[in-house]
Amino acid sequence: MKKSFVFTSFALLSLILSGCNTTSPSKKKKSSKSSPLSSGLVISSSGETSDTSDSSYIPVTSISGTSITPSTGTTIPTSSGTSTSVGPTTSTSTTHTSSSSPTSTPLPDDYYASIDGVTDDNLLSALRALNSKKRTSTVGYSAMGTTASGMFKYTDYDPSTIKYDSKGQPYGTAIVSFYSGNTMTSFNREHVWPNTHGGSKVESDIHMTRPTIPSENGSRGHSFYIEGMKTKDNTGWDPAMESFGKESYRGDCARIIFYCMVAVQGNDLILVDDKTRSSNTKNNEMGIISDMLSWNLRYPVNEREQRRNAGAQYLQGNRNPFIDHPEYACRIWGGTNSTTKQICGMN
Repeated sequence: MKKSFVFTSFALLSLILSGCNTTSPSKKKKSSKSSPLSSGLVISSSGETSDTSDSSYIPVTSISGTSITPSTGTTIPTSSGTSTSVGPTTSTSTTHTSSSSPTSTPLPDDYYASIDGVTDDNLLSALRALNSKKRTSTVGYSAMGTTASGMFKYTDYDPSTIKYDSKGQPYGTAIVSFYSGNTMTSFNREHVWPNTHGGSKVESDIHMTRPTIPSENGSRGHSFYIEGMKTKDNTGWDPAMESFGKESYRGDCARIIFYCMVAVQGNDLILVDDKTRSSNTKNNEMGIISDMLSWNLRYPVNEREQRRNAGAQYLQGNRNPFIDHPEYACRIWGGTNSTTKQICGMN
């Protein structure tokens, strides 16, 4: 009887102790912060960023220190007549974090301090003022060069050829071609905002001009960026429609065009959402807004853009704000028309 009592007491005590170590089912583990590259992207051995899925529609989750809350199930129309449910932004929260990447210039916590609290209606003018303050110089069209010894070595280098200058800034001995990602040592300079549409106003700014293989450069002409189009008469062009084109460059194109609107004042350059105006020349218009807003959401900021932004800041002092804060685009141009409102989740 005594042994039975001791055994029962010991079993009861063990049960009580084990219960104390049991995690309550109501408690939830703290979620870890998502990486800037957590939105379906991987870095290849060459350092280029590629999609982990064959789908061309990538939901935005977290980009370069910017947390974007998607509107699940929202349909994004495109000018090519297709649509997809990808979740454009309906609410945003911004954190200004410094990069820990060894191939990027740390972003000071206060770089965008003057933008905090600015209303959507005043955001473009505030970004223009910030850009004017931060951009101490421009590289210059000639200094960019057409070989790997020019200034593109700091912004568009092949990461597999990385070296460091006397100040510790990374550069490369080979250049990656815009649109295709192919490595090259000599190239043309592509006006992402076409020269015939006013691109000469920003061609000295390395944020706009990109190194490109001559044959790839000539395929576009001076067309607007219009999804699903590949024409020789300048009525519209999409890098993803070319055999050499990488689909992810759609996002790069959009964010560069948005930057051009920050790099000028007043109506020096104009964004439009009218695809019929693509073949017009001798004007300062570029488009189309709806497709570029869609591309900005569907193709998140990638590693090559982050490297490029850091290199441009090193050379000029300023950054492309749409790489650091992609959500700014919808805040500025999302209300253009019913299509852009739907893309940006404003309906």
